[in-house]
Amino acid sequence: MGTLREPTDYGATVTAGSSDDTFRLRSYQAEMVEESLRANIIVAMDTGSGKTHIALRLAAAVLEICNPEQLVWFLVPTVALCEQQGEVFKSNLPAYGIKTLSGNDDVDRWTDQNTWDTVLKNVRVVLSTHQVLLDALTHAFVKMSRLALIIFDEAHHCSQNHPANKIMKDFYKPFVQENSGFSAPRILGLTASPIMRANVKGGDLEKIEENLCSVAKSPKVYRSELIRFVHKPKLLKVTYPLEDPSPSYSDRLAVFLEAYNAYDLTTDPYIVELRRRIRQGDEEASQKLRKVYEKFDTYCYNQLKSIVKKAKAIHDELGYSTTDWYLLQCISKYQNAFQNSDQQLYKWSHQERDHLMKIFNRLLSQEDDINQPISLKGLSRKVDTLVDILVTETRSEFTGLVFVEQRVWVAALAEILSTHPRTKDLFNLGTFVGSSQSFKRKTNIADLAEPRNQQNILDDFRAGRKNIILATSALEEGIDVTSCHLVICFERPKNLKSFIQRRGRARKEMSKYIIMLSESDQIVGSPERWQALEQEMVNAYLSDVREVRAAEERERTDDQAEMFYKVPNTGALLTLDNASPHLHHFCSSLSLGAYVDSRPQFTFSKDEVGRITAEVLLPLSIDPAYREFKSEFSWNTERMAKNEAAFQAYKALHQGGLVNDNLLPSHEVDIDEEAEFNIPSITPSLVEVSSPYDPWVVVAKCQQQNPRAYHRILLELKDMGSEPLFMVLMTPRAMPEIPEVPLYWNKSRTFSIKSSRLPDTVVSEEGLDTLRAITWKLLYSVFYSRMQEKRRDFLWLLFPCESRDLTPDYPQLRALDVKTDGHDLASVRLEEKHTKLADWGLVSIQGDARKYIVQGINHEKHDGVQLQVARMPKRRDFLHRVVERNEENGAYSRIDFLNAKDCVVSNLPAAYSIFALFVPSMLHKYETHMVVETLRTTILEPVTINPGRLDLIVSAITSSGTGEESNYQRLEFLGDCILKFIASVHLMAAHLTWPESFLTKKKGKIVSNGFLARATKTIGLDRFIITKRFTGAKWQPKYVGDLMSPPPAKEKILRSSKLLADVIESLIGLSYIEGGFDNALICTQTLLPLEQWTPIPDANDILFKSAPSDVDANHITMLEKLIGYTFNKKVLLLEAVTHASYNGPNARCSYERLEFLGDAVLDYIISKRLYLHTPDVSHQKMHAIRTSMANAAFLTFRMFETTVEQIVSIDTKTMQPETKYFALWQFMRHNSSQLRSSRETTLQQHAACRERVIDALQHDAKFPWHLLALTDAPKYFSDIVESVIGAIYIDSQGSISACEIFVRRLGILNALERILRDEVDCLHPKERLGHLAVELAVQYVRLDPEEGNKMYKCQVRVGDKDVGCPVEGLKRLNAETIAAWKAIRIIEGLDHAGMSEIEDYTDDEWHDAKEGVGE
Repeated sequence: MGTLREPTDYGATVTAGSSDDTFRLRSYQAEMVEESLRANIIVAMDTGSGKTHIALRLAAAVLEICNPEQLVWFLVPTVALCEQQGEVFKSNLPAYGIKTLSGNDDVDRWTDQNTWDTVLKNVRVVLSTHQVLLDALTHAFVKMSRLALIIFDEAHHCSQNHPANKIMKDFYKPFVQENSGFSAPRILGLTASPIMRANVKGGDLEKIEENLCSVAKSPKVYRSELIRFVHKPKLLKVTYPLEDPSPSYSDRLAVFLEAYNAYDLTTDPYIVELRRRIRQGDEEASQKLRKVYEKFDTYCYNQLKSIVKKAKAIHDELGYSTTDWYLLQCISKYQNAFQNSDQQLYKWSHQERDHLMKIFNRLLSQEDDINQPISLKGLSRKVDTLVDILVTETRSEFTGLVFVEQRVWVAALAEILSTHPRTKDLFNLGTFVGSSQSFKRKTNIADLAEPRNQQNILDDFRAGRKNIILATSALEEGIDVTSCHLVICFERPKNLKSFIQRRGRARKEMSKYIIMLSESDQIVGSPERWQALEQEMVNAYLSDVREVRAAEERERTDDQAEMFYKVPNTGALLTLDNASPHLHHFCSSLSLGAYVDSRPQFTFSKDEVGRITAEVLLPLSIDPAYREFKSEFSWNTERMAKNEAAFQAYKALHQGGLVNDNLLPSHEVDIDEEAEFNIPSITPSLVEVSSPYDPWVVVAKCQQQNPRAYHRILLELKDMGSEPLFMVLMTPRAMPEIPEVPLYWNKSRTFSIKSSRLPDTVVSEEGLDTLRAITWKLLYSVFYSRMQEKRRDFLWLLFPCESRDLTPDYPQLRALDVKTDGHDLASVRLEEKHTKLADWGLVSIQGDARKYIVQGINHEKHDGVQLQVARMPKRRDFLHRVVERNEENGAYSRIDFLNAKDCVVSNLPAAYSIFALFVPSMLHKYETHMVVETLRTTILEPVTINPGRLDLIVSAITSSGTGEESNYQRLEFLGDCILKFIASVHLMAAHLTWPESFLTKKKGKIVSNGFLARATKTIGLDRFIITKRFTGAKWQPKYVGDLMSPPPAKEKILRSSKLLADVIESLIGLSYIEGGFDNALICTQTLLPLEQWTPIPDANDILFKSAPSDVDANHITMLEKLIGYTFNKKVLLLEAVTHASYNGPNARCSYERLEFLGDAVLDYIISKRLYLHTPDVSHQKMHAIRTSMANAAFLTFRMFETTVEQIVSIDTKTMQPETKYFALWQFMRHNSSQLRSSRETTLQQHAACRERVIDALQHDAKFPWHLLALTDAPKYFSDIVESVIGAIYIDSQGSISACEIFVRRLGILNALERILRDEVDCLHPKERLGHLAVELAVQYVRLDPEEGNKMYKCQVRVGDKDVGCPVEGLKRLNAETIAAWKAIRIIEGLDHAGMSEIEDYTDDEWHDAKEGVGE
């Protein structure tokens, strides 16, 4: 085994490509795509270098820009290759109709234009053999004008009389000459060997170029990268010894030779038939008979001749035992076909079948076993050498190809290797041969022993189920075969093309390419000859190689220069040395995800004197105005040209605002406010806040300024079944109007206070003294323990009145004051017959402070009169309903009996004391309304809020921590969504060139808890937040003197930054309810003045006008039909479906910015519906539902299920229409094979669970989080849903209804409506399990998976007990979601598996699964 010298790689030092490299269209491939867009070219690159990627990219580019009626036609030499490439195109271009055509489709029977038009309707890409297109052009069923691009795979076939050459010569070239005013189809040739002959002449390559009207191209600029990714094998020759001369053949072959040589033509069925026709006077039969005798030419005779010929060849090549096996195989297979009337023999006459069968029967002896295996004793030395090679070269994970000239040799060698003791246990063997015959001619018996070609052999080989294939030259070119460790040529290649194509199959690292040569063939068949010819060929179309070497040498030299760019404000300095690192950092900050190489891409060009300039291309997410830059000067080295291009790019980025004055990406800024207030933007923290605003201070000031002027309010206390009680409340300052206040006396009895405004009044000093005395008496009757005896400087005054006479009668009030002083003994009152209980005051037992309300008098007791009483409640909070645990409290309606002789009765009627008991609750209502009215008229003065909706403002500033039923949570939910929407639209319009990552970080800053908390403190909003629940405990009246005195030093008050932020969001939500987006924007501008907010109508106009309108995109009509919206500016829809990996035509920008906007729009559409739903949905449920409707897995699922139907072609067998359903994902433009692979995986996951998910969404009482967790959809699926929403929003100039149409088409709104209608529980299983576990800790313990298992495995543990069995998922969250769901079912008793593991817990340790979960 000798080593042969490899052709040089032009001095380049390269490193083999790693499978871990991030995918992108490699530079050498991009170079070829660019060349193909400029002119017709033949891409000449090694097998395995990715020529198909180039074809796909060019096809996608042409489809983007050509007429929608035009076709891309991909031509391949074989049907198998046609089918293979068809699958590749369908996978990579799913948005287009793609059709494969071959002779198997009976194309030759399509004899009218209507059939062709029907077949090609809605088809954009056709893949066929050359003959199919040639026939279609010949009969004018397809016109050259309809073709936009013709791709010639294995372009070296385009010569002489090959159909590929005829297409060009007979149709393409005449079309070009006759239609100079029209653009001819583009031509792209693909080949690994542009020249097929071994003797390369000076004009051979030029002839191929001339035939294809193209220029042969191979990467020049990125030649070294091509070498890096294409591994060339070690080339070896193996000689095998010649066979010993043998005077004769084997006995069986000798028998066949004898039968062949002694064949009697007179018995041949064809001769017999001709003689019969002659006897009947057929003159033509006489002529045919003479020719048969002259040429010895009948079908039966030729069958024997063919068998003998192939048997001799097998004898010489493989050995006599193989020959015997072959002959028996032919007879055996013929017998089976004969006996079963096999379709293979349907062209034969019965006489021919019988005649040959009789001959074969005579050739077999009784001892012959036609099913016997090959004997290994009579193998040739060449076969033995092959076995030696395979045994020697086999290793772990071995893969190999053995190329064999004859099809029948493939079958024989397969039989040998499958039974040979040295090889049968080493290999899982398969065979692959081309199609040898047409169904239109008779079967050749000599071919019956050949193996049947099976596509699944290649599938098994790619999947690793087969590790070696024996193949004919059919596997040399085109067909996708996994790269191998070993390629063996059982015979030397017949031409240069075969040499190169076969070598290209050995692409694994450290692979070998072995050519077997006989000892007599070492000179004639030397592989060095092929290498020399290949080198000569390569030099014919690769320009001066020395130029590459010179470039490498130049790069080693110094190219000294200095360039500086200094930022005046900061002094930050940009230089040639640091520009490239800065630019790489900028690009990496774009956060483009796993399928995009975000590095800047540099290309170079040279002038006529060899000086170099560079261009740099930044990622597609950058605005076009800042994506491409050139060096302004030329340089000796690529290194310096690259540095200067990076310098120019980074300088422009700074001037365009994408880089700040510190020469950092613009989102990387210091936050001055953060330092000022020491509030982090993201992490919640405790913040020192101002003392709460006390509105009574203002009331006190008014009383001091005008002590006799009062505002009056009539208060009506109502109780079910009794007469109302009226009081007048007098205040120095007008009170805001409050709604009727319910007062909860106990579980069954509720009072209410209704207020109405009375005319203002001026009170005399004497009158004030009277009113103060009355007020003191009313309050003292209840709050005596917390009142100061001598103080009368009340902030407000209170006195009873009649509803008919509201004017104060001061003498009468003074009399009332005197009359109600003190108390009487109950026994005295009874003796004096004062039994009208309405006049009785509160009752108490002498020496006991407890107070009672008399309900009745019982005279029937033997031990004296008893008073039936109810205890006066101790509670002071009547604004909140009584809870169960307070049932023992005296505030409830339990009746007691007291001995009258032991009791004293207050002279102040009990009704007045009861009213006084309600005063703290009533005043709290006035206090909160004074707070919100002050807020409305000061900070919120620019915002439109109806004064009658003060209760809504109260809710907006009331913390959920107060426990109030009406707090800010629902408004905060809505306001959070509104703020994010306003911020997203504003930032999109204010920063038209910012990439999505900058926008996201900026939005994250201005809607962060820290930013909102700082704004709250800056404008003083923190003073107005209600954080304490009213209890009435320790209540005492406020006095003017106290409020006007200097306040004592108070302790520092700390509040959560999230609380402060939530209040801003709730006020924005309130403003939206009151006046829509215009009012919400005013509120946002008022509360967050540091940002220069763009009004939404202005932003909509800016965004619409900024989108180009001159982009032609006729190919997106079906996409618009799917979406349900026709775009005015098509570029927006193209951008919405353009992934950042794409670099084809119309690549203005990728979808990230639109996705940023669409996310906010979708959030708004869902949140608004949730908030406005009747009945109200709780804050927690709204969050859970919105999360379920807007999460990536659900959006992806609905996107997969939303399709548009189109007839894309005709079934060429039945001629019935073929319908295809297109979904949004099929229109996504990208250039990432990794993305395509992940897409196929996700589609499989979706198909596996879709029926269960659909059923759950339609019928289950809980949202199917656990089923969606069975998929792991990459984010780009949900991204394009949101980006399309963003595109619709901009194109419709802010029409939410237009966006809603698409959202409804996706089925999202229908799902939302079903959730709300049927009250579907959307709480995530992990949250639900946390609720059920109560105090017990929930852990998801990761378990080590079995070797080779890539699934994430975990076990749910509640407390210290495992619940359920271990669960596997695609990723951590998926596994934990499923595990939590299963654990919940066990806890709820729906599943019994694992119950034994939790039986140690008592029932009380588990939260009732049916109550409170998710509330």
